[in-house]
Amino acid sequence: MKNWVNRTFWAICRFLLSFRYRVRIAGLDQLKGLQGPTLVLPNHPAYIDPAIVSSHLRLHKPLRPLVFSGTYRMTLLRPMMSMVNAFEVPDLSSHSRDAQAKALQMIEAVAERLRAGDCMLIYPSGRLQRGNREVVGAARAVHEIVRQCPEINVVLVRTRGVWGSMFSCAETGTTPNLAQRVLAACGWVLANLFLFLPRRPVSLHLEVVKPNQLPTDSREAFNSHLEKWYNTDGGQTPLFVRYHPFLGPSEVEFGKATSGVDIDLEKIKPKTIALVNDLLQSHLGRPLDPQDLAAEQKLEDIGLDSLDRMDLALKIEHQFGFRSNAVSGTLGELWALADGQLAQAEESLEAPEAWRSAVLAPHTPTILADTIGEAFVRRALQNLNQVAAADTLSGVLTYRRMLVGVTLMARRFAAYPEKHVGIMLPASVAADVVFFALQLAGKVPVMMNWTTGPANLAHGVATTDVDRIVTSQKMIDRLGIEVEGAEYVFLEEVKAGIKKSEAVATLLATYLRPNSWLKWIAQQDPEETAMFLFTSGSESLPKTVPLTHRNVLVNVQDGLEILEPSPTDSLLGFLPPFHSFGMTGNLLLPHLSGLRSVRYADPTDAAGLVRTIAAYQPTMVFTTPTFLSYILAACRGEELHSLRIIVTGAEKCPDAVFAKCRELAPQATILEGYGITECAPVVAANLSHHSKAGSVGKPVKHVEVCIVDIDTDQPVAKHQTGMLLVAGPSIFKGYYRHDGPSPFIEVAGKQWYKTGDLVSQDDEGFLTFQGRLKRFLKAGGEMISLPALEEPFSRSFPPDEEGPRVAVEGIETEEGRHIVLFTRTPLTLRDAGDLLLEAGLRGVMRLDEVVEVESIPVLGTGKTDYKELRKLITPI
Repeated sequence: MKNWVNRTFWAICRFLLSFRYRVRIAGLDQLKGLQGPTLVLPNHPAYIDPAIVSSHLRLHKPLRPLVFSGTYRMTLLRPMMSMVNAFEVPDLSSHSRDAQAKALQMIEAVAERLRAGDCMLIYPSGRLQRGNREVVGAARAVHEIVRQCPEINVVLVRTRGVWGSMFSCAETGTTPNLAQRVLAACGWVLANLFLFLPRRPVSLHLEVVKPNQLPTDSREAFNSHLEKWYNTDGGQTPLFVRYHPFLGPSEVEFGKATSGVDIDLEKIKPKTIALVNDLLQSHLGRPLDPQDLAAEQKLEDIGLDSLDRMDLALKIEHQFGFRSNAVSGTLGELWALADGQLAQAEESLEAPEAWRSAVLAPHTPTILADTIGEAFVRRALQNLNQVAAADTLSGVLTYRRMLVGVTLMARRFAAYPEKHVGIMLPASVAADVVFFALQLAGKVPVMMNWTTGPANLAHGVATTDVDRIVTSQKMIDRLGIEVEGAEYVFLEEVKAGIKKSEAVATLLATYLRPNSWLKWIAQQDPEETAMFLFTSGSESLPKTVPLTHRNVLVNVQDGLEILEPSPTDSLLGFLPPFHSFGMTGNLLLPHLSGLRSVRYADPTDAAGLVRTIAAYQPTMVFTTPTFLSYILAACRGEELHSLRIIVTGAEKCPDAVFAKCRELAPQATILEGYGITECAPVVAANLSHHSKAGSVGKPVKHVEVCIVDIDTDQPVAKHQTGMLLVAGPSIFKGYYRHDGPSPFIEVAGKQWYKTGDLVSQDDEGFLTFQGRLKRFLKAGGEMISLPALEEPFSRSFPPDEEGPRVAVEGIETEEGRHIVLFTRTPLTLRDAGDLLLEAGLRGVMRLDEVVEVESIPVLGTGKTDYKELRKLITPI
């Protein structure tokens, strides 16, 4: 029955195609009497040729075409896919580990079907033809399948006549939109009343061979053989055939293929290019000639197929911390990926109507309770129909919808026997919902910082007794991180387990008995731990910071008094929730005070952030100077004009950033502040009506400060530099399960938290940050521990009789951090990067340079003299 449906479908298809295409076939006699599993390998000049080939070739069994998921799942084509028994394969236009695994599984699955006797149709190039010649390049799938199945028949098909049609890339140089072209084609058929369509001549040339007639010893030789066969006539000349005898265009101008990726090569640092080239050659296992290391070099031409390119791009993402969905096609695109430029090729963004037309009811932005869960519920009940948050995945959520989502999640989280539950999600509406759901369920969220690598994640899990980490399948697929000691709870699976009836009942409850939520909230003490965050510090393992409800909510209230927001304000939040600044400023402050907020998941995608600001028109943004400089660099016009307040902290904001901000966001006031994770985090900030250039502002309302001499612990006079001590209700009570020295000291009979930072204070009370006492740097607000970076090298290259063999030192400049490995042992930057990856360090935990020296300077005590090493560092 299925065979009959298949043959009938293709017969109808062949009849309909005949109105437009006059098909001639050479070598058709070779298919007579052909038995056994058969693999049909055509070239792919246009989207229409699969239908032409499949409808005109008659084998002893129905031909199963391989179809990419994007096409297979199109609403218009889905019924046809089922009728022709198409074989769905993963779309490799975006890279991820899941796509890699599925592609490899696809090869095995196709080989298995051939061994079972099926007839399969595969395009060896794996993509639509971009120029007048078919390029198989380094594609591996067909070679691997033929190598695994030596007994099959191979039918080579060379299609001519459709290069230049509306279904090809010839006209515009870019891939046509299939759905639009199908609709356009149907329109022309109707306009011609079926019978008067000008016909396009098409030829199919067939050749049947056995695998032993093909050079299967190597992928390069096999693919080269196919390319020569497909292009035996020297390539194709684009042919235009009118769509109507009298209407429409009579001729077209054919374009040239373009990559569609905008790259600014001048902005890419030489060291970035050198490191990417090094990674490429390491991946290939051979050196490349200088002429092959050009920006326009196609990766497929030097032996990288789509899976190889995907794997290499993921390595670059891990090493440099930037990401892009697109699979790079040229070496220049790999350089741009490492430099963070590829995101600039994204499409324009428009805020949803629900965000733009939101009715903003008057309310007082303040905290309504003394525990986080209750404060959220009371705010949600007060603002039920007001917009709460938005992002591109979840859309626009009102407080009513958000309360429903939080409640549905909380019911499931409440069933977990453990108290501590991990969260590993980027800035997103989903992360907000999960965080508040855990609060309502009476759990303590443990905010996992994935950028520090698996080793530090495993340490955090072990320290806090986390058994589960709530995350996203898509995120884990991208990161490829496994956390030892904990299992993942995927949001996609949790959501799939929620019945519509339960969701509708919960939604109705917000109308019929909203006050029932106040009775359902888990009762908590404001002095109980509300969350765990992690520091980077100067040790090799992060310390665990427990913050109570009182710690955090007092700091949020202080933040509201600094900002003095109105109900018409809205906020852009992109700092991840594991970041103390992101947690307090981006997550808690807007949701608990009733301010609208839009989320963006990738803080390094400056172009995407600029588009989001332009589309959603937020008035406030919390950021770090590094990320702010990225945003300003990506701004091209008036995109930032909606901003009136930019709060920056986590590192000193350079004068150049202030100047650029005055130019591109003239309505905005930059409020520079100072904070520490242990302080929830804001300690000091400038006010819009009372600020001082070069300072980090005055201490916030609920923070007391004391500045002491670093040697005597005695208070210093005004304008003198000393170590900053802080006290107050927003300061934590001590590290969790920490057996090191106490972070508190007693001065004048009072306990103070020792920040380890050096500051001075003027007569008006403004604090000026002078430097850091411990050996760590900051980049993008993230703490970078130099001892942690040094540890894998000192372990691999321990000291000998001549002293230390390695040392890591770094400096901060206005352009950013510059971290150097000094070594007496020959070591390339690539080898050093591999060693760090093996140690579980990635993202911001990377080196910028390796310098070989004759000796490592040491102090009289035998310890490394880092001060002397610092003098040897030259920023690049």
